[in-house]
Amino acid sequence: MAEYPVRRNPKTIIVVVTIITILIVATYGILSFWKPRFVVYTYSSFMDWGDEGAEVVLERAFAPFEEQYGIDIDFVVLEADANFIVSRLNAEASNPVADVVIGIDNILILQEAARNVLQPYESPSLALINDTLVNALDPDHYLTPFDFGLVTLIYSMNTINTTTHPQLDNLTLADLTTTELASALVTEDPHLSSPGLAFLLSQIAIYEKILDEDWTNWWEAVEGNIDVEEGWTEAWSSWSSDPTKHLLVSYGTDPAYSANYLGTAPDTAIAPFHYQDTDWAWMQVEGVGLVKNGPNPDLGKAFIDYCLNATVQSEIALNQWMFPVRTDLILPAVFDYAIHPNEVSILNTLLNNTEIADNLQSWLDEYDTVMTPG
Repeated sequence: MAEYPVRRNPKTIIVVVTIITILIVATYGILSFWKPRFVVYTYSSFMDWGDEGAEVVLERAFAPFEEQYGIDIDFVVLEADANFIVSRLNAEASNPVADVVIGIDNILILQEAARNVLQPYESPSLALINDTLVNALDPDHYLTPFDFGLVTLIYSMNTINTTTHPQLDNLTLADLTTTELASALVTEDPHLSSPGLAFLLSQIAIYEKILDEDWTNWWEAVEGNIDVEEGWTEAWSSWSSDPTKHLLVSYGTDPAYSANYLGTAPDTAIAPFHYQDTDWAWMQVEGVGLVKNGPNPDLGKAFIDYCLNATVQSEIALNQWMFPVRTDLILPAVFDYAIHPNEVSILNTLLNNTEIADNLQSWLDEYDTVMTPG
């Protein structure tokens, strides 16, 4: 005779079903909440010079990438410049934390310390930008161009102008050796600051390639008068707070920033160096690079590609105050006040990458000898 199946307690069935349901919901919640971490190292002012602040801008620019790949991007903002970021990457080289890095420029990438921590990657999106920028930054593709700008001198028209100082219209380095103007000039330490190093190389290019003179003579002439600050932020603070500091080594987009901030014509003007009947400035190109042996190399490559799309590049002008590398974007109207690359001769063309790489350390050593005598 067949046995009847044992009757199960319906209360037990309800409890079991409830537990299973809770586990399923909890597991789904955990999986939905947890997303892989994707780490980007960058510098403290990245996308932080607009009206909305970096957090809002980065969310708007990169949320589509996070959604597409189901990740959270962790922008690790290091309170320092790109030199420190490279040092950090080298310290972590045996166990990298970052996937990509933004902010290493066309001078820093010439140094072995930077190349040692990056993995070359030739993005298919390079077709969207000018080959000139690729070659100016890094033809070996350790870096992909992200933005660029011109390093030059700016001055506050509230304290100095072309009427009081006509030489500002056709400024030469010799003009800056007078005690008046040398003591009014603020620059940055070339060991610690990208614009500071760009200024040093600008001065070397002019003296060695245009004037055929010993470049250290100029630094000997201004030593004791020129104000050399640690970084760009410190230099800007000194220049903007001290009415005796008229001139600053900065970016050719600063008048555009001034016009945007004031809502009128800018109170800041540009004084590029003038030689051979033309104006000259140094071009800085900043890149995004794939960290060698980073945790997510495929995502890193996809991120680099994404950085060249219009969603990201359209945020650069009013938040970085640099030029986007995409050539098909319309710049904001205030950029009419900025100095554009086609309006000047580029000093980088006088010093090729090989020459800079071979001589940079000795140039810095000679600079130190002059500026820290004894």
